[in-house]
Order: sequence, then C-alpha cells, then structure tokens
Amino acid sequence: MKKIDIEMNERMGEFLVGLALALRGSSLLFATVAMRTMGPFLTIAIRFTIAFVIIAFLFRKSIRNVDAKTLLHCALIGITFFFAMLFELMGLKTTPSSVTAFLEGVVVIMVPALACIIYRRLPDKITLISAVICLVGVAFLTLKGDRVSFTKGELLVLLGTVWYSLSVIATDTAAKNDDLLVVSIYQLLFIAIFAYIGAFFFEEIRLPQSGTEWGAVLALAIICSTVGFTIQPFGQKYISAERAGILAVFNPLTAAVLGVVFLHETMTPGIVIGAILIIIAIVLPAWVKEREDRQ
Repeated sequence: MKKIDIEMNERMGEFLVGLALALRGSSLLFATVAMRTMGPFLTIAIRFTIAFVIIAFLFRKSIRNVDAKTLLHCALIGITFFFAMLFELMGLKTTPSSVTAFLEGVVVIMVPALACIIYRRLPDKITLISAVICLVGVAFLTLKGDRVSFTKGELLVLLGTVWYSLSVIATDTAAKNDDLLVVSIYQLLFIAIFAYIGAFFFEEIRLPQSGTEWGAVLALAIICSTVGFTIQPFGQKYISAERAGILAVFNPLTAAVLGVVFLHETMTPGIVIGAILIIIAIVLPAWVKEREDRQ
C-alpha cells in the first residue's frame, strides 16, 4: 500500500511540475500579444506587480520577517532576472516565439559554463556532450539558407539566456543562506521596480489600452507567474531534481506549439532539427543522472 502511495505521489508530482513548466512556456505567446502596443519594460512591470501582489497575499505569513541582507540578495537576483526577461522580450519582437523558446534551451550549457568559470572547476563529460549537441541545435535554428547567421533578435534572446543563467547561480547561492520562499516572492517585487525605472526613461507610461492587452498581461501574471510559481514547489516535493530537469522540456515545446497554432509561425526543417537537438541537450544530463542514481 505504501509503495502505491509513493508511486501516486510521484505521478502527481510529475503532473504538477510538467503543468507548471507548460504554463510558463505559454508566456511567449501572451508576451507577443501584450507587446503589440506595449513596450517590454511596461509589460514586465505590470506582469510582476500583479504576480507579486497575489503571491505576497497567498504567503503573507511567510514574508513578514525579512532582513536587509535578504532584501539585498532579492534585489541582486531580481536585476539578473529582469535583464533576462528584458532581452527575451526585446528579441521576441523580431524572432518567432518557437525559435525563441528553443534558443533559450542554451541555458542548459550556459549555467554549467558560468559555474565552471565562477567556481573554477571543469565540467563533466555529459555536460560537454550536451553542450556540443546544444550548439549544433542552435546552428540549425539560426540557419539562413546555406549558412548560419544570427539576427539581432536571436542575439538578444541568447544574451537573455546569459542573464538567466546568472540568476540561476545567484538564486542557488541565496538558497544556501536565505529562506528561498521569501527570496522567490520579493524578487518579483524588485523585477517590477527595475522595469518601472526602465519604462520611465525609455517608454511611455500607460496601462493596457484594450481587453486583449489586459488579457495577455493578466495571463502572464496569473497563469505563467502566480500559478506556475505556486504549484511547482509542491510538485518537486515528490520527485527528484533530475526528473524535474527532464520535465523542463515541456517549456519550449509548449511555446513552440502555441506559436504555430495561434501565431501561425512556420516550423522549417532546420528549426525542427535544431529543436530536437536542443531538447536532447536539455534532457540528457538529467536522464543520465537519474539512471546512475537508480543503479
């Protein structure tokens, strides 16, 4: 009976994590719609303001006691994630959401690469293999005719993955010393603050002007941020980090499918091949680690 309960909990955990990542994958679709008349700074600002208010209310008992040091860590994580989001949205203006989603898979090699530089350690064999596969996948994604070349939008997306990788490393460092729930909530506030500052200098300050804009922004805030943030920790309680890593493939797949269905984006043979290679690069390290743990 106990074994059955464990298996049911694992299946539920996989469902919740997969759902959270799929919901986050829909963010590129909603962001594309929101930015038809809004700028990236304001899109980020309104999205994360709403998300912070909702999540802060849900976990209000957990965030009352926070010290200055923790807030500083939240600000540092917030600014790295803010730049990641900003470059992603700036790139999304000229790059299909499906291509953007798979280009962001480069983070699978970016995080280990930056960690090697920061902590001065060599990567393992599987990481190197995944890096090679991922780079070949990127080459196919950026294939223009018979040559590989990057558009401005694609370069912005890749720059965003650098900042996202830095946010992962910063969060990992904070997790060793701070309450991760508190950090996760307050970082949303700082992301919004940095976005408002950018909007003040570079964009017209305005609320969404249509029902479509409001719908897209609310979907970003509630579906992608609030719900995704809330259910993923509960799911990861019952599954391993390696299993969660494998399920990460739902993020770009969801973005690609939604881009094709709702934005009528075209999946060329090069994009399909590149997407498959990047998916393999994302899944391979977690799959190998999980198999080793089971032996």
